[in-house]
Amino acid sequence: MSNRRTLVVLRLKLAALVCFAAAGWSAYTAAQQPNILVLVADDLGTETLAAYGFGHPTAVTPNLDALARDGLLMRDFWAQPTCSPTRAAVMTGRYAFRTGVRTVLGADWAALGVSEPLQKPQSASKEIDFSPLGPLPAGQNLTLQSLSGSLDGNAPPLPDGPSPDEYMLPQALKDLSTPYNTGAFGKWHLGTSANGLERHPNLAGFDHFSGYPFGGPDSPFAWHHIVNGELSESYGYADQRTVDDAAHWINSRHDTPWFAWVSFANPHTPVHLPPTELLLSDAGNLDPDAVSIDNTQPYFLAQVEAMDTQIGQLLGRIPQGVLDNTYVIFFSDNGTVEWDDPPNPRDRNKVKGTPYEGGVSVPLIVSGPGIPAGQEKRVLGHAVDLFATIIELAEGDVSELVPAETRLDSVSLKRVLIEYDANGPRSWVFAEQSLGPSTHDLIRNETYKLIVDRNSDAEEFYHLASDPHETNPLALDGLSDSERHNYDDLKRIYTELLASEGKTGEAVEPGYADAEAVAR
Repeated sequence: MSNRRTLVVLRLKLAALVCFAAAGWSAYTAAQQPNILVLVADDLGTETLAAYGFGHPTAVTPNLDALARDGLLMRDFWAQPTCSPTRAAVMTGRYAFRTGVRTVLGADWAALGVSEPLQKPQSASKEIDFSPLGPLPAGQNLTLQSLSGSLDGNAPPLPDGPSPDEYMLPQALKDLSTPYNTGAFGKWHLGTSANGLERHPNLAGFDHFSGYPFGGPDSPFAWHHIVNGELSESYGYADQRTVDDAAHWINSRHDTPWFAWVSFANPHTPVHLPPTELLLSDAGNLDPDAVSIDNTQPYFLAQVEAMDTQIGQLLGRIPQGVLDNTYVIFFSDNGTVEWDDPPNPRDRNKVKGTPYEGGVSVPLIVSGPGIPAGQEKRVLGHAVDLFATIIELAEGDVSELVPAETRLDSVSLKRVLIEYDANGPRSWVFAEQSLGPSTHDLIRNETYKLIVDRNSDAEEFYHLASDPHETNPLALDGLSDSERHNYDDLKRIYTELLASEGKTGEAVEPGYADAEAVAR
């Protein structure tokens, strides 16, 4: 082990001991109910992690590798192709066409009384910035306008965010017989002027929120920060504050069960070199001034590595007795963005913001009490399922908690995680893609995938088992009997699902493999 790596490990161990002593937990007794720690990466496809075994090159991620060895790595797990819809799906357990959050939310800086981004310190690394749909012109710096979420004059209006009437995940956890303490840290991106804006995380049920309200910090090194509705200026490194605030809050919970939502800015653009003390590989030797639109991949991978180091920091600062009673759930809100130059064999034209696997196929790694180590399962799942899964891991009953009039799409993956359920509760998974004028619906089963253009009704049909990167769409007028059967089945499920829009309290018949799945 290098001297540098040894020093970092010693620092992490010392930080854990300091937090343990400061909390006064010399003899921690685990709460009856488990704690739940959700770690959210921003714009991270499966091809970026060595644990998934198909991308090249991949980031150095020893902590995520260890998390996968200690628990379950799930394949065939989908998010929405963009961030706000995924986050809304997790928080509500409902598809985007029900919540109205079908694309990224805008950034209403004016409502916060903010007109200019903060001035970055001289020590900050160079950043390569992008608008929502592409690189900014040469020499143009990041502005609040470029963070606003506006796409172009032909784009549909941006959504208002989840309605204040939505029943949200942290509310459900607080409604249990033994209520959970709930905290959210880092990126939120679900608040607008229509639902409470800077107060939205608290209105959604979080006791404590410390982070930034929109798609990302003004800069990773200087940003407008919100703590429970109060706006302030923050400097340093955004993800470091996220980890520090989360660790402090967690270590103040004592023996009360808690749910912590920790959402990183990395590896979302702007592309930059993170602080080198977070880089244990040769990425620490990158020239911070050499990052450019034509040279983003090594810096993107360094951002993934920095996030992994900070995950290690956070886990290292939680007392072992607490960690032993904690489910750790790591996932990403969508696939890698094209301007990060995703590792091969991912096609950079079929990534974040598109209906292809590079846009929706994201990591899901879970460890915790009762989850056998070293598992890997190819089970269909969607970020919407984390709603029911987390409630059941917290020993709650979804059918008793969620209001009867709420149409829920979430099915619990608890049996996949804790029991030897090799098939999972789903026989299909569905997502929506909306970015600017481009809108698609996508649905797949174990083997096949159907993409429908909502504007033109054009369709693409793929055999994912033999064509996982969607390079060869099947000709719809030349399908075999087996292909036609799968196409017809997916089209039927898709049609019935969309016909349920706006309905409440009715069971969803198609798509669930067993009668015990949650569907109302």
